[in-house]
Amino acid sequence: GGNHIMTNTAKTPHPTTTGHSERNISFDLIRILAIFLVMYNHRETYIFYHHVPRMGLRYMLSMCGAAFCKCGPPLFFMVSGALILHKKESFRRIFQHRILRILIVMVIVSILIVTLIPDSDPFFKTLFSGLNWYLYAYVGYLLMLPFLRILVNHMTRKDMRLFFILTAIAYSVSGILIPFRGVEESFTGFLPIFSSPFGSSCWNLAFPILAYCLVSFSKHEENPARKKRMLLILLIGTIASLVIAMLLMNYDLTENHGKHMELIAQHAVLFPCCFIFYGLYEGFSGKSIRLPFSGKVLAELSAATFGMFLIETHTGFSKQIFDFVASWFPHSAGPYLCSLLSIVLQLLLYFLAIFALRKIPPIRKIL
Repeated sequence: GGNHIMTNTAKTPHPTTTGHSERNISFDLIRILAIFLVMYNHRETYIFYHHVPRMGLRYMLSMCGAAFCKCGPPLFFMVSGALILHKKESFRRIFQHRILRILIVMVIVSILIVTLIPDSDPFFKTLFSGLNWYLYAYVGYLLMLPFLRILVNHMTRKDMRLFFILTAIAYSVSGILIPFRGVEESFTGFLPIFSSPFGSSCWNLAFPILAYCLVSFSKHEENPARKKRMLLILLIGTIASLVIAMLLMNYDLTENHGKHMELIAQHAVLFPCCFIFYGLYEGFSGKSIRLPFSGKVLAELSAATFGMFLIETHTGFSKQIFDFVASWFPHSAGPYLCSLLSIVLQLLLYFLAIFALRKIPPIRKIL
């Protein structure tokens, strides 16, 4: 498509990159932030509100952080949506170059679990039900890819706006009603393209499309004021989402003993994810890093995030690293600072491990 201002009914050109252009570091930054948030979600940082006075500033910030860190997995889906939804590939190629890679990883991880972990489930039970949910969700996304491409290829600018509005309403409303006993809303449970009762169940469908829409808007909107307005809308939505999530989570702790905390947090991520994605894409697309080797390090760190995710979710190394850090700062640092320091150490150690493994050609193809 050209660089004209599009009307509401005009067909939206694909948000593609051109040829072999310079690497888009915005996607690298999003991936790195995403893996940090995944690790944040698995440490004491996630439940730090238990360690501080109720409704104090640290309590409220910790509550917001517990919701914000759920952005990690959907950000990975958003990067994938932005990078591959516009491509034209046969299903055979999708299977051979995308799905098969993930299936090989799942088989290898299952073998390692069965071999190395005492009293683990049998191989087939581990493969089909014992791995991290994200792997199944990503394979599902890849299987739906040909049909998602048909969908986005026929979306106009008006369609994209409507998709965002309907997703924001359905996803947010279902999240707001979760902790109130006696309220069993069923409407949004039957809108899987926009929402789902368990928030993460639609991340591999809604969020890649949202990313595609945001990239398309960024690439083809020539009015800087409209781009700034979009960023402001997403920022206001992010603040509102986190404040509402904090209030709902506090209510749930009081009334339901925290029974719905996970679901509330999952349903608070739509605006934060879109704000992070759009902000970083707008801020760093077309930019390059001038420092020697730093661009290559950033690219390698980004490429290693999938392997880092596998280590994080299928081993106990993260707890051992946290215990090691905590042993050096048992009283003065506190659980929050120890968690942050352990995450930084995890990122470094996991990156070095994956970087070394990726030097082996067969492993580089799947990690």
